[in-house]
Amino acid sequence: MVIRHGRTLVFFAGILVLGLTWASVAAQAPQGPPQQAPIRTAQQQFKNIQVLNDIPANQMNLSMHLIAGQLGVGCQYCHVWEQWDREDRPQKQIARRMMIMTNDINRNSFGGARAVTCFTCHQGRPKPVSTVVLPSPVVPRFDDPPPPPAPALPTVDQILSKYVQALGGEQNLRKVTSRVITGKRNIPTGPGGIDSTPAEVEIFQKAPGLTLNVYRTEKFTISDGFDGTTAWAQTVAGAVNDLPTPDQGRVKRTANFHEPLEMKQNYARMSVRGVESVGRRQAYVVLGVLEDDTPEQLYFDTQTGLLLRRATFMRTPLGDSPFEIDFDDYRDAGGGTKIPYVVRMNPAGPRTELGTSSTLRIEKIRNGVSIDDSRFVKPQPRPRPPAPVPAPAPAPAPAP
Repeated sequence: MVIRHGRTLVFFAGILVLGLTWASVAAQAPQGPPQQAPIRTAQQQFKNIQVLNDIPANQMNLSMHLIAGQLGVGCQYCHVWEQWDREDRPQKQIARRMMIMTNDINRNSFGGARAVTCFTCHQGRPKPVSTVVLPSPVVPRFDDPPPPPAPALPTVDQILSKYVQALGGEQNLRKVTSRVITGKRNIPTGPGGIDSTPAEVEIFQKAPGLTLNVYRTEKFTISDGFDGTTAWAQTVAGAVNDLPTPDQGRVKRTANFHEPLEMKQNYARMSVRGVESVGRRQAYVVLGVLEDDTPEQLYFDTQTGLLLRRATFMRTPLGDSPFEIDFDDYRDAGGGTKIPYVVRMNPAGPRTELGTSSTLRIEKIRNGVSIDDSRFVKPQPRPRPPAPVPAPAPAPAPAP
């Protein structure tokens, strides 16, 4: 199973592709044939589907990962690895009954809204806790003093202006129009993406909005990118898949090389929601509302003005799947500009404890590199190697 699902300069457009194409990066053992257009249903594409029959096939992996995260388990808790249609484990039948139960609760009690999910009860545990865990939280007293008044918050424009200045200022940012980044990233592979495989990463970026990310390991090479029109990903097997909606829109919005200078153009409206902690830092939380997608929360350091986190979620038939990208270790990237040299991509919740988070560590940045547009063209699928022909059986020995 895999999780799909960010950007200072176009660098963050590339990072968004890294997150949104989690499926192609982590699914070294895909759960079915490559996605084809038009989108098929899960029942049409996979074997032995009994509950999630009518959901789009390209949402099956994300939905399965959401369940795994909500229970804090891996794929093999319910499945036989690479033989997904088998019925060996009783947990698979239980999971089906639980999905039917939550669907009935939401339909009969909440008008069909996805109000109850696996996480409502499980909270990251295979078996939900049904009794109060002591010590109980302290109940506030009626005579407790009122909380201090909240400090006045800056405006969205003030936060974004400070962000641009922290990156080096508009003049310096505009001067950079291409970049090549090299580094290392741990790629989630294996059952449930819980095995971490080191990869050499090369990221190519060019204005106004072209990106290409190549990941090389000892055993395979995969890639993904945005060619100015389409966000795509090439798997280990060589198949080239277009990202599904709304990922296409997310990559397109953030493929602007100078996105920090034009961030407000991505959102229908933005508002400052308060102050929260990101690690040891305090951050202003800015909510960006999109016309065609779920909202995003942007966390800007209250002291430095730098972007510390981008948080969003993907809608699935089984509930919302959260995703966070944290930006750390901002350094000079040349030309008076700054970039985070450490980027952590986290499916929020218990799954991060199972190793499905991924970290990119930048080692070298080259600005102003001449990159031909042809490098960003969506590749053709690689043909599968022919299956080996078994050797003929030896002829039986003649009878004595």
